Parts: sequence; C-alpha cells; structure tokens
Amino acid sequence: MMRRCGLLWRTVQHLRARQVVYQVWNRLRPATALRVPATAPAAHWLRVSIADKPVSRKGQAFSFLNQSVVWGDPGLIDWNYAANGKLWTYNLTYFDYLNQPDGRTGIGLALIRSFIRQTSRISDGLEPYPTSLRIMNWVQFLSRHQIRDEPVQAHLFAQVSLLRGRLEYHLAGNHLLENGFALLIGALFFRQRHWFRAAAALVRRELTTQVLSDGGHDERSPMYHQILLDRLLDVALAVGQDSWHGDPALLAFLNQKAALMLGWLGAVTVSNGTVPMVNDAAEGIAPTTAQLRRKALEAGIVPTFVHLGESGYRLYRHGRYELFVDVGAVGPDHQPGHAHADTFSFLLYVDGQPVLVDPGTSTYQIGDRRQWERSTVAHNTATPQLASGESPDSSEMWSGFRVGRRARVTLLDDTGTRLSARHNGYRRLGLTHQRSWQMTAPGRICVFDRLTGSGAKTGVARFYIHPRWLPESQSGLVTIGSVQIRFQGEAVGEPTIQVYAMAAGFNCWQPAHCLLVPFAGSLQTTVTIPS
Repeated sequence: MMRRCGLLWRTVQHLRARQVVYQVWNRLRPATALRVPATAPAAHWLRVSIADKPVSRKGQAFSFLNQSVVWGDPGLIDWNYAANGKLWTYNLTYFDYLNQPDGRTGIGLALIRSFIRQTSRISDGLEPYPTSLRIMNWVQFLSRHQIRDEPVQAHLFAQVSLLRGRLEYHLAGNHLLENGFALLIGALFFRQRHWFRAAAALVRRELTTQVLSDGGHDERSPMYHQILLDRLLDVALAVGQDSWHGDPALLAFLNQKAALMLGWLGAVTVSNGTVPMVNDAAEGIAPTTAQLRRKALEAGIVPTFVHLGESGYRLYRHGRYELFVDVGAVGPDHQPGHAHADTFSFLLYVDGQPVLVDPGTSTYQIGDRRQWERSTVAHNTATPQLASGESPDSSEMWSGFRVGRRARVTLLDDTGTRLSARHNGYRRLGLTHQRSWQMTAPGRICVFDRLTGSGAKTGVARFYIHPRWLPESQSGLVTIGSVQIRFQGEAVGEPTIQVYAMAAGFNCWQPAHCLLVPFAGSLQTTVTIPS
C-alpha cells in the first residue's frame, strides 16, 4: 500500500493545477450526452487537401492496428466493438477511411448514417479525442464532395458543441491540441464566432507550449509529431482560404509553427525517408515526411531550418551511417504518457538501412508487453544490474501511460563529433550513468558508458538489432553485416545474443536478436563501418 501511494505521489506531483482540477471535475460531471438539434446552421465548405489517409477499409473489412473485422453491411457495424481493445474502437470511430484515396461518397454517407443511428448506444466513440478526429474527417469529407445533408450536419454540429464542453484539460498534451484543431474547424464550417474565439485562443496557447524551440513536439514521439503536423497543415489550409474569421494573425502564427515543426521533422528524417520509431511510435500510423512536405507545399509553407536542441534528439550523418541519439527528457513533466524509459538510447542506420533499432511499440494495452516496451531494458542503453539479476528503469514506467520518477539529463559536451551527458535516473541506487558518443572518423563511432557513485557498479549494455541481420560473435567481436562492434573496459564479459520480438507495428512482431554485454564500472563500445 505504501509503495502504491509513493508511486502515485511521484506521478501526480508533476501535474499542473488545471489538470488536477479537471481530473476531479472529469470524474464528477455527468456522463456524455449528445443533443442533436432539429436543424443546424448552414455549412460552409472548407479548403481541404487530397484524400490520402491510409487504406483501412476494403469492402466490408475494417483493418486497424493490424487487426481486421468484417461487417456485412454498414447497418451492422458495432461502433462499440471492444474485442480488439479500446484503441481499435477509437480508430473505428475516427472515420479516417472517409478520406482514403479510394473513398466513395455513397459508402461514406452510409457509414456516417450508421453511426448516427446508433448514437444513443455509443460510448468510447463519443469521448473527446475520437470526437475531435471524427469532426475533422467528417468536415473534410463533406467539404471535398460538397455534400449537403441536414441530418448529418445537425449531428456534426452536436458533436462540435459536445466537444466545446468536454475539452481534455485533465490530460493536456496532444489530446487537448487535437480538441483545439477540431473546434477551430467546426467553428469555420458552421461559422460560429464564439467557438472560433475559444478555439483560436486554445490553439495559440497549446502550440506555443507544445512546440519546442527546435520545432519538436514536447511529447518526443516522432509519430505523434507527424500526426499533429498533418492536422496543423489541414487547419492552416482551411484558415488561409476562409476570410470569414477576420484573424490574419492566426494564419501567420499557424504557418510559423508548421514551418518550425516541418524543420524539426526534416532534421530527424533519415535518408530512407522514415523517422526513428522512438517512444510510442509505430509504422503505418502517421503520414510520411514526404506526404507532409507535399501538403506543406500546397499550403505555401517552407520548412524553417533548425538545430536539434530542446527536444533532446540528435542525428549525426557521417559517411555511410546515420546515428540518432536521445539525450533529452522522457517527455513533458505534466504529460509523459507516451514516454519510454529510453534515456541515452541510440539508433544506427547504415546505407539508409536500420541496424540498431528501438524494439518499438506494439500495444497500448496494460500488461507485460506494454511494460517491457516502455522499460529501459528494451532500449539500446546501459543499466545497473541488481543482485537479484534485475535491471531497473531509468525512469519509473507503470500502468499503460504513467511515469513516476524521471531521469534528469545534464549535457556535458555537444558538438558535431562528440556528445556527452549524464543522468540521475539511478540516484536511489547511489549511481549516475554517464554516456558519450565520439565520431572519430567517417566510419567509426565510440560509445563510452560509465557508472559512478556509491552503489554497485555492475551493469549490462543492450543493443537491439534489426530483424534483417543475423549477428555473429567471436572473441569479443560482433559482426552485423559489414558492421563490426568491439567491447572493451575494466571488466567486460563475453557478449551474449538473445532472441527478442521486435514490434513491426501494432499487434505485429518479428523475431530479431539482441546483444547483452555485462561490465563493471565502464564500457567502451567501438562500432566500425567500412568505407
């Protein structure tokens, strides 16, 4: 009981006062009730981009998170379908499939009407987050095809009205920003001045807070960064085309933030066009960097050149390799829900192909897999090894989206060829972890780990290898394709190779290999990539 209380305190002490107030209010207020008016204000088509959402509906099959369900007719869809978990239900009610490239008007309207008929029975789908995404999708669909349908417009108006009273201040983060984007689009679509004023203020405030000085989103997930940038570009397109709002300064602000976020995205996109799948991130969920660049061009937005800094990420490009490193906070203190305990982890790409990787995210469901994927031992970093054989987390991950203690990083050196930092995530053990990366030549990287302090300095370094590679180990030398890795130090054990399951997306795994290197005190890892 005492341990549980301590864990809760270490988590909630970082919440903002407004979050605490709304956490209480969110639990006390009445259940969601959608009140659909007999008629709605006239709709006004907005400027929208081409339909380019991932194909998630084929015929009668709906596929999200690599799980498919077939309903024989739109009228038979269970909008509360829960067998695949809440995130799957959320995806079903987002209505992204209205805006996939092969979307057809008749089928889209049939799906919308099926949802409307079941409104009184819908639960998860009327929560503010899926409602926000659905508002965006319905408005885009109706605007693209210039559809006028009174019952649909009345239901959409009711959803925007419901969202206005259910903004997710208790969660903040990307949820609250999505709420603001949707409310702004709803205000433009129905030309509701009071909605517009509230939405514009919210979006201004949250973008100012959530977009860091180097352009990164403060939750430090490249996937969510792409998702939010895509939404921001959609909003900028609509605001830029519509003069009704009479707020040209808002458009300038939106474009400036989009340019900054686009600059950060370019700075972390590797040569194969992908972004590192770190923190909560998975392939096939967000639009690609190439897609976002095309949409930005359509909106007349040019990326701002940025130096990676406040987000804590660095990307080095030397010769044949690209090295992505994390020396930042796990996330914003008040909302680290998508964080992993991955301080000082790094990824390695050679000739544009992943070699050392993050094992990825395959689920948001609370359980052993979720806990492991967020843990320090699931990342390319070093951990102390306790007498019990366990390796503690550098930041205290628990439940599905909670963080107790957080590792605090101190940068020691940050140049084009050397990066060095220490963190205090093991202070309760009397230890500090210091790691540095030295790019000594176009094909040579030296990684130095040191455990200092009063605690036992026995540790283990882990290196997760992409499934395409079969590592070979002989006499302390590990070969991964053409890459060679050698380990040296005060007391370094023989590397061992274990099999792990790498997330190839949600609910999808591939067998791969991990290197484990025991050491005491310090470890030097030398990676050589032949020219």
